[in-house]
Order: sequence, then C-alpha cells, then structure tokens
Amino acid sequence: MKSPAIVFRAVFSRGEAAGGLHAARRLLAVSLALAALAANAPAAALAEGEPEPIEGTLFLDRFESLPKAEAAAESSAIPAQGVSLVPGKWGQGLEIKPGGFLAIPTSGKLLPQQGTIIFWFKPNWSTTAGGPSHTLLSWGWDDGKHGYCVLSDGWWEPEGAPYTYLVFENQLYLHCNCPLTFVKDQWRQFVVTWQFRDQASARFYVDGELAAAAVRPCDGAPAPRTPFYLGSDRGTPAAKGRSADGVFDQLTILDRALSKEQVRELFRAQEPNWRAVERQREAWLYDVLRQPYAPRRDSAGRILESRALLDESSRWAAPGQAEKVIERIARAGFNVYIPCVWHGRGACWPSKLTPMERGVEKIVREEQPGFDPLAHLIQVAHARGIEVHPWFCVCYADPRWEPLAPYIEEGTPAGACEVHNPAFRKFAVDLMIEVVQHYDVDGINLDYIRTIGISTSATAQASYRRQFGGDLLNDMKQTGAGGWPYPNLVQWQDGAVAGIVRSFSTQARAARPELVISVDGHPYLPTDKPGTQGRNDFWWAQEGWVDVIYSMDYARRLSWQKTETIRAQLKRPEAAAIIVGNYEKTETGKVVSREASLVADLIGFCQRKLPGNGVALYWYGSLDDAQIEALRTGPFREPATPAWVRAAQGSGRDRPRP
Repeated sequence: MKSPAIVFRAVFSRGEAAGGLHAARRLLAVSLALAALAANAPAAALAEGEPEPIEGTLFLDRFESLPKAEAAAESSAIPAQGVSLVPGKWGQGLEIKPGGFLAIPTSGKLLPQQGTIIFWFKPNWSTTAGGPSHTLLSWGWDDGKHGYCVLSDGWWEPEGAPYTYLVFENQLYLHCNCPLTFVKDQWRQFVVTWQFRDQASARFYVDGELAAAAVRPCDGAPAPRTPFYLGSDRGTPAAKGRSADGVFDQLTILDRALSKEQVRELFRAQEPNWRAVERQREAWLYDVLRQPYAPRRDSAGRILESRALLDESSRWAAPGQAEKVIERIARAGFNVYIPCVWHGRGACWPSKLTPMERGVEKIVREEQPGFDPLAHLIQVAHARGIEVHPWFCVCYADPRWEPLAPYIEEGTPAGACEVHNPAFRKFAVDLMIEVVQHYDVDGINLDYIRTIGISTSATAQASYRRQFGGDLLNDMKQTGAGGWPYPNLVQWQDGAVAGIVRSFSTQARAARPELVISVDGHPYLPTDKPGTQGRNDFWWAQEGWVDVIYSMDYARRLSWQKTETIRAQLKRPEAAAIIVGNYEKTETGKVVSREASLVADLIGFCQRKLPGNGVALYWYGSLDDAQIEALRTGPFREPATPAWVRAAQGSGRDRPRP
C-alpha cells in the first residue's frame, strides 16, 4: 500500500486540491501537513480505462476542466490562451489551437535534477514536407545565458523539417533529434527523461521506444526561468509563434527518470493496442527484411559487396594486436577495415611530415623499434582478403597536441585547425597523400572534413575580405532569404573545405587510380537549408571527388528516407550509403553494445534497401562476441568480395576492385 504522502502526490492535479498548484507544492515540502491532507484529498473519478497515477508524481493534469481565471490566496492564475476541452485519450483532453498555450508555473520542484515528463498528444495535422514546425512544450533555463528546453517537430528550419527535436538545454548542447511522422488524429505517447549529475542526459521516447538521446558534461542543474509552456515555443528566446495545434491528455511530471524498460512497460500499460502499435512501428524494418536478399555476384558466384567496419582507436598499432583485430572482423564477415590513423593528435605511422601520436610512438619506441604499425596492419589484412581504408579526422585538432599550434589562431573554432589558412590546407592534403604514396592502401576515409564552426580569426577575416570585399563579423549577423544562412558565408566556407577535398582527390587518384575515397557526413540537397561548416558532400560526389558518402546514422531507427532522397538526386545513386551504429548510451552516458539481433537486422536492411557501395558499421569498440555471431550467421553468413561503384565508372556500374 502507498504511504499517505505518495497517495496525495499521485492524485494531485491542477484544481483538485484546495490552494491550487503553489499551495500543493508548499504542502509537499511539509511531510506532516502533506500526510494529513492526503487522507482527505479528493481524487477525480477516472474515466474508463484511464491509467492510475504513478508513484513519484509531482504534477498530474487529466484536463477534465479548464484552468480557472481566478487565483488562490498565495498563487497566481495559470495563464492559458486558445485552449478548449474536447474528447481526450480518456475522458476530456486539452486542445491547444494555433497560437495557443497553457503556462504552468515552475516554482518549487516541478523540474528537479532528475525527472520524467509524460503526455499523450493527438495532432490536428499530419507531417508534410516543408510544412510548419509544431512545438509541443518549452521553458527557459535560469543559466545566465538564456538557455531553453524545447520539444518540437521541426525547429531551426524556417519551413519545418522531417525531424523532431528535443533540445533539453541548448547552452549545454544537450540536444538530439529523430525522424518522426505525425498522423492527424492519431494518439501517441511522448516521454522525456532527464538527469543532471556528473553528466547531463536527456532521452526522448515515442510510444514506449527510445527515439533519441543526448549526454553532455555539466557542472550542475539549472533552475527553470519561465513557466512550463505546453503547446508553445513561448519559453524560448527563439519563439516564433510555433504551436502544437493538437490535443493533450494525461500530462504527468515525475520526480525521477524512468528507465528504458520502465517507459516501455508504462506505454504497454496505458495503450490497450500496444502490440499492434509496436508491430506497425517496426514495419519499416521488417517489411524490408522479409524481401529476399539478392546480391550481385561475379562469374564464379561470389557475392560482390563491401562490408566495412570503422575503428576509432589505435588498438591495432601494438605488435600482435593487428592479428587479433583482423581475426575478429574477418570472423564477423567484414571485408573492409577503416582504422583511424589521424585524430588531430599525431600520426599512427612513421610520418616525415609530423610527429607520431604519443601512444603509438611509445609502442614503436619501447616495444619494437623500427616497427611500422600501418604497414603491418595492411599486410595482415590483405592476407585475409580485407581492404584497408585509413581514416583521417582531417580538420580536427586536439588542443593538447602542440605540433598543430601553427594552424590554430585566436578565433579559430574550438577543436579545429584554421581551414582558411592555405598552409593548413596544404598540410592536410600532404599528410593524406603521404599515406597514399607510401602504403598499399585500398581507400581513404575523410571525417571531420568541415570547419567545425565559423572562424573569426585574423586569417579568416582577411580571407573573407579578399573574396567578397565585405566584413566577416558584420556578415555573420546577416541571413539570406527565408532566414537561411547568408549566401556569401556559405560559399566562403564551402570553398575552403572543397579546396582540401578537390586537391586531395586529384593528387590521390593520380598516384593510385583505383583508390576509393569515402566521406563521413550528413548530406543535404541543394534545395535544402545549407550547412555553414563547409561540408557539402553531395556536391563533392556530384563533382566526382569522392566515391562514397557515408551518412552517419547511428539511431535504432534509420533515416533511410533521407538517404533515398539523396540517392534520387545523385548522378551516381550508389554513392550514398549509411553507416549503422552498434552501440547505445545509458542514462549516465556509458557506452554499451547494442543488442546483436538489431545490429544484424539494420545491416540486412541496408543490404536490401540501399545496394551499391555496400554496408558499414560504427564502431569496432562495441563489436562484442554476440554481434559477431549474429552477423556471421545472419547478413554475412556467405562471404563477399569488396566491390565499389566509383566516380570514374559512372552511374549504375558496379565493379569489384582488382
């Protein structure tokens, strides 16, 4: 049986207890008074099938009555605009029309250091390309920086987007997003959990499933600065009148963060048709997996398919470790290995242009003087029929690594080299060309091939002035048509990064014509809102500078529609592929291996849905034995030979490399 205190907290909803919301919070802080009132607190009658209140409830509104205009003695009215009562998920619900909102005071402990927000929502609209954004909730943080929280379908984009965003604390960069389709008059359960501890985390669930998550470092929990605005973006400095335009029911706020399993069970307890919902939710994946796998084969009947695995560590560099790594990835069925050889803190090979990464240098110096870890890795991999595509974080700079200091200035974005410095661009290209010319590599993978921000350094300002005759700092304040980034700014950034890609591609192919050049990115179409960091991988593929665009898509639900749209506009549709993720982050930010069956299913989906340049998985560090077994007995049960559709081959032609 629940204690009296918990009974009171569970049944409290706006207007149900004398004294209103503020009085209730005051009572919650006084345990004896709370217990005494709990025995007499009137619980609203539950509608048929309506869920029971949840233990740990700080706030519950079943929306059986409209907010009262008058306020109780020590409270203030709960402002509302454009709201009305309509049939809800159970009993009555609160409809918030365009321009409307419900503002709930956040004084006290309504938004503690950890918690959960639960509500049901039925839109009066359906997701359409280019449609307006719809904000479901928002509030401001008292962090001294005008920070805010918002849950919104579409957000930064002036005309909406196919993504739903949870920006829990923008000043902490604590944000995430997922592709989500809203259907008019369809009820869905939304859950947001958060906690501020050694790290801040925020997780977004839809119908019991984790849809997106974010984890960031933090120094503590900010307090709310504004009311909790339901159905409106009014809690943000970026308010533009975006509203939910739909019906809410059962808004609940808890004093604890529910786990992934608890959220799933809560949805199943509240939704009688949860089995049908879950089957429909996974239809995108399993409808495709039911299709036959019909890969291309050579004249000998061997499958022609590239199966790549990325490895961000340098574990392969130690003597004896390359053999262990290659044996594991070969056992899983991969035939392309993409090891990171440059992460902005030194080379993982004996370079004549720059010092070695300290950890790798220690291995070479102390364990086996004269040992060349990259040459050894390539030899071991090729003996097993596995290609090696060294991975470069091209523009990234580890601030602790002093040799990059000449390429970092005051005003250069944190974690970046100064891309507008011609000397850095030459250094980056020369570094990659050194590997192409001196090692038997099969490809090169470009990552962090972007400015990582907008530089305001003296070099950047001079570069901008030479190109456009304008002032960079002034133009950074300007916007283009429809609120898009200022065109000169986009062109300037694109040109600097493209200079690296074009120069490397030209020189690399002259040295090694069969080299496969891939890039890790988030491609967008020319008709989409442009990025401002110079990464325009769609353009690079159209120009033939890169062979493969790997879209970094590490969510459980792939954004395959976006990749399909990109492929439809490319000269070589096969140029666009997806890197699938094989890891999850817990509520505390710990990285754990994703369940093996899902990893295998996501790979199988890409094999069928997006053939051409094969499949890819990130990352080796989370490749556990269960995943290896699921891959080798599932999508990789039959061995394959690497095959690529390269820029020089033209559209629709898929050939294995010799």
